[in-house]
This record gives sequence, structure tokens and C-alpha cells, in this order.
Amino acid sequence: MSDRVVLVPTYNEAENISELHAALRRAVDFDLVFIDDSSPDGTADVAREIASRDPGVSLLLRPGKEGLGKAYSEGFRRVASAGSWKRVFMMDADLSHDPDRLPEMDAALDSCDLCIGSRYIRGVSVTNWSIARLNLSFAANRYIRLATGMPFSDCTSGYRGFRSDLMPLVLSSRIRASGYAFLVEMLYRIWSAGRKVSEIPIVFSERKHGASKISARVIGESFLTPLKLGLSGRRPRRG
Repeated sequence: MSDRVVLVPTYNEAENISELHAALRRAVDFDLVFIDDSSPDGTADVAREIASRDPGVSLLLRPGKEGLGKAYSEGFRRVASAGSWKRVFMMDADLSHDPDRLPEMDAALDSCDLCIGSRYIRGVSVTNWSIARLNLSFAANRYIRLATGMPFSDCTSGYRGFRSDLMPLVLSSRIRASGYAFLVEMLYRIWSAGRKVSEIPIVFSERKHGASKISARVIGESFLTPLKLGLSGRRPRRG
């Protein structure tokens, strides 16, 4: 058993997770937890088959689809109750995040509390996106920085690693967002608590299989959450 764990929320990702597992094993020997929201496409069955061959893999099966934030929150509680993982990594199941970046992210955590895999720290590092989608993502990050005061180039990146001693802060901060805005709110809570956050460059690749989980409700929450955070007036505590 490793003292590092990768949390991967899944919903209808049966086509992707075997390839993701193989790529991750080529890169690191970290433990892997799939957090599946009872995907109707049989993602959980694929995860169980992978776990039967790899003792470092486990499945956390949830009763239904409740959003990215709810899935990660349950995964965080699993990490806290286990008490054996010193570092926690978050990544998408759709092959958009390259596991080869995990060792660099792990090394960065020697000198920071949270590391973000950033698409924008060195220009734009995204493949196979339309100009319209790229502009939307870039504008969303600019809006988040303006609304919250956070200085990071990629506040919405889902590719992250953090030290497990952040877990009490994450679990006690009552993060309310359930969709992708969860990533923004989590980052804001950590940054406003004065913890050190760094970014490393990654290349983000559009998914090969399956469909995006973004909905109108998720978009609405993603717009309102930074505004609410900014109005809360919290800023990093120093010293």
C-alpha cells in the first residue's frame, strides 16, 4: 500500500478507466480510488475488474449522481478515515489529465500545501478545444480571479495534489458547491486559510470517449460561487 492516493470520480467512464489505470501504473505506484456515482454504463464493474488485478485499486460506490463536489467530499472522508495516505491527488477519469505529471506534482508538495496542474501558467496548454470553449475557460478564470482575489492562473483545474494535513480544513469548511464550482470553492478555502499554493504547467487534452457532464445548473453554480466567495471578504491569513 502506498502513502499516496489518487481520487478519480467517475460517471459513465467505462470506456476510459482501463486506459487511465494503465497510464497511471506506468507513471507511479500510488493507490487509486475510483468514486463512482452508480454509472449506468457499468463503470463500477470495470473498476472492480481492475481492482481484482491490482491491490492498490479500490472502488467507492455511491448510490446516485450528485455531482463532482459530493463525490470528492466522500472520497476525502475515506482518506481521513483511513489515515494512511500522506498525499492526495485529484484527477479526471476521461484521460484529459496526464498521469506522467504526478511525480512532478508530488515533488512540488515538498514545499507547498496544494499543487495545481495549470493549463494557463505558461500561455495556453490545451489540445483539441474549439476557440469558443478555450475563450470561455480563459474568461471564467479571469472572472474568478477578479471576484475572489485569488492570484492563480487556473482556478478551475481539476488536476491537483495536496498534503493530507489539509483534510481537516477541507472537511470542516462546509464547502457548499456540488458541481465544478466545488474546485473553486475548495481552492478559495485553502488559500484564504493562508496555506501555500503553487502551480505547475500541464497539457490538458480533450476527452476521447464519452460526454461532458457540464449542465446549465453546473454553469449557473460556477458563475455564482466566485461572487459569493468574493463577497465573503475572506483573504489569506499570514503569520
